Amino acid sequence: MAPPYERMLKSTTYERMRAAHPAEFAPASVFFTQDARSAIDRRNSFRVKAALVYEAITGHHVDDDRILGANQLLLALAKTCRSAILASQQKETTGNGDKESGTPPDPKASTPEEKVETTDEGTEAKKDKHENEGDGHKESGTPPDPKPSTPKEEKAELTDEGWDEEHKRVVDGIFLVVGFLPRLMDAIGNSDDRDDVDESFKSRHMHDIVTDVIKLENQLPLKDLLDVTGVFEGVIKATVGREEFKEVKESITGDYKLAFTKETFGNVIHGFCWYYSPFFSKKAPDSPFKGVATDATMAARTLLDCLHQSTVPVTGRSAPETGGPSRLPAARELRRSGVRLQASENGRAEVEFKEQSTTLGLPALAYDFKLATVARNLLVREYEEQSKPVTRYFQMMNEIVEDAADVRVLRRAGVVRGGSRGAQEVYELIKNIDGHATYPSVFMAMDREIEKVRQHHDKRMKNFFVRHRPGVLWASSVAAISVVAIVAARKKRG
Repeated sequence: MAPPYERMLKSTTYERMRAAHPAEFAPASVFFTQDARSAIDRRNSFRVKAALVYEAITGHHVDDDRILGANQLLLALAKTCRSAILASQQKETTGNGDKESGTPPDPKASTPEEKVETTDEGTEAKKDKHENEGDGHKESGTPPDPKPSTPKEEKAELTDEGWDEEHKRVVDGIFLVVGFLPRLMDAIGNSDDRDDVDESFKSRHMHDIVTDVIKLENQLPLKDLLDVTGVFEGVIKATVGREEFKEVKESITGDYKLAFTKETFGNVIHGFCWYYSPFFSKKAPDSPFKGVATDATMAARTLLDCLHQSTVPVTGRSAPETGGPSRLPAARELRRSGVRLQASENGRAEVEFKEQSTTLGLPALAYDFKLATVARNLLVREYEEQSKPVTRYFQMMNEIVEDAADVRVLRRAGVVRGGSRGAQEVYELIKNIDGHATYPSVFMAMDREIEKVRQHHDKRMKNFFVRHRPGVLWASSVAAISVVAIVAARKKRG
């Protein structure tokens, strides 16, 4: 199966964007990519994945003494999980037995040959773990036990470097399903405030993981995550039953349980989108992704696709499809013409102008540590599409913000939230966020509302007193002060 967004990732357009903004596109800590050029990065990333999975299962932080065991555990889980997924798919095809087997089969018959890397006097070499044990294992095709058995091998670092793409995707799926998503859902469950959830990931290390997960290069089909979710409880039971994982088994109270199932995975996606959205919104009790486990179309999508779907306005069928792009005046100009700005909290790139009350409703932009990454990857996600609501929104923000003073106007209205009081960093992000997007992008529902605002603004600005309001106010103030002074002087004489 081709990786998601393969065409875009191989395009010169993406290369230009990545070169211009490496922090927002290039993974920093977690790598899912299969690109051969990223082999070293992925190898280093394996430790991060293993550590988070180990901590999620055992509750123990991974230090230098546990890192090798964490690596071994993730490799063993991935092997068993891959075999269990294949067995489950075969049963679904043949119709024999339960679709989700509680005890997975022995993974040894279909596991890729495992390799380790060792360092000897500064020279790094890749070796098969059992190359010194004769030709027996090589000829039999049976992969060796992942546990090192010699002093030299005990210093080795186990990774998935020698594995094929399918097995690597299982490793990445386990990292998300077992390591990251339960931690995110736990933080979301404890608070309705996104700032509080951010506190759960306040270290720089966790910031990198949070932003890496949403990047275009790190997307997996939801089917991969659902497959892991469906078999993992049986997989871990079989894996920790082995002697080398006795310590892991002792750390688990009772049988290990995932925080969600395939049937409730839609709630996980819902929480993920709420937290990652560039717009503030209130937590909705009902998830729009409930049927993801049985929807083949949804299963082919990614977490980034779901996030994009959650930000797209729901337009009525009767809305006309004709129109063109229109430019919105700056925030201070809108205030001068009597347009009142109001923040909406539905989490969608939706603009609504109420002519009767001259109120312009705009999404509440959430400025936090992940906004630049989320926004730019959403813009790339829309790049080849005809309708671009998120891209059009950020282009509109570029129009409405001419300087930091406009940001302060938006902040007072609640349309921009977060960032420092100076508003300079928000201004710089808004002015640069859409630099590589096609301009002007069109989203008819938004452009129609912008055109209404433009017409109202232009009509009001034809009025002399509105157009020259600052000067009129100044002249009126001077005149009033002069009159008061004259009256006071006459009273004094009299």
